[in-house]
Parts: sequence; structure tokens; C-alpha cells
Amino acid sequence: MNAIKTSLLATTIALALGSAPVLADDHKPERTASQVATDAAITASVKTKLLADDRTKGFDINVTTHNGVVTLEGGADSLAAKLAASELAGQAENVVLIKNNLVVATPGSEKRQDANTATLSGEVREGLDEAGDGIDDAWITTKVKSKLLADDQVKGTDINVDVKANVVTLSGTAPSLEARIKAIELAQETRGVRSVVATELRVVRK
Repeated sequence: MNAIKTSLLATTIALALGSAPVLADDHKPERTASQVATDAAITASVKTKLLADDRTKGFDINVTTHNGVVTLEGGADSLAAKLAASELAGQAENVVLIKNNLVVATPGSEKRQDANTATLSGEVREGLDEAGDGIDDAWITTKVKSKLLADDQVKGTDINVDVKANVVTLSGTAPSLEARIKAIELAQETRGVRSVVATELRVVRK
């Protein structure tokens, strides 16, 4: 391994662990037309590698490149997965530095959702109106499930969440009428939800 690759790997690991070298100028330098094209090619290459690798293909990772500096944002399941993302990005041609801002958090947790919505795709979703235009069903499903798990009154209940065309269907059982009502409210308050169907959500007291 030559000195340049060794330096790149060391810097990548340091950035993945949360430390970064201090830059003299915080402003990004201007790019030539050639550099813009190169950056676009780097971004495409990194995205392809991330989507093709079993360690990272399931993550919502946003990739941006500026003058060869690749920035990764979003969430990862573990530190090992975060480091794998850096490793894959470093394999793309013309990469000079990797800034790994991935947040390690459990899938479905509020922290993970916040990390995912920090990506460009997430910002677009969050910026859409509450009618839900453009917000996908998978995102709503994950968000509703995380809310149910995080709420003290509802967590631990046997509630299934299904979303189609931004309509949430709750089914299963709740231990009390209060828990059932709260579950419906949490689903209704989720951004992008058009309506909630809970006819199959029954109260079964233990």
C-alpha cells in the first residue's frame, strides 16, 4: 500500500470515529467543469458500491462529493457497518478524502429516523406538506412503528402496521381502550399519513 492510500485510510478511520483534521479554510474551493464531472462520477461510483454491498445496501445513505471529498450522511446499524461504508467509498477512483457522518443507531429508533431524514432524500420528505405527497409508505411504516415502540402506554402491544397509499392500517390487539386510542393518535400525527384504519385493532385485556 503506498503512502497516499495509507494516509487516506488513516484519515477515513479517524473521520468515521468522529474526529477530523482542522482545515485552514472552511469554504469549499471553486470547481472547474472537469472537477464537477469528476465529482459526479465519484458520487455515482460510491452509491453503486454502497448499494451492491450486503453490509450497506439496506441503509439510507446520502453521498455528496466536492473536489474529491466524499461526504456520507444517514444511518448505519453498527460501527462496523459505518466503517464498511468508508472502506467502499475509498475504493472509488479520484477520492481524496472521506467525511463519514453516518450515525450509528438501532433501525426504527428515533435517533435513526433523525439520521435518515438528515439526508437529502429525508429533507425532501420532511419538507413536503402534511397531505403526504411524495412521502413513501415504507418511511411512514417505519416512523409509525418507532412511535408505537417508544410510547410507554403502547409499547409491548401486539400491533401490526401496514401502509398503502399513505393510509395506515392498524391491526392486532391492545391491552386497553386507552392504549388503542393512543396508538391511533400516534399514527394520525405522523407526517404524510392521510388516514388511519383501525377496525381490526381490538382491545384484549390480560
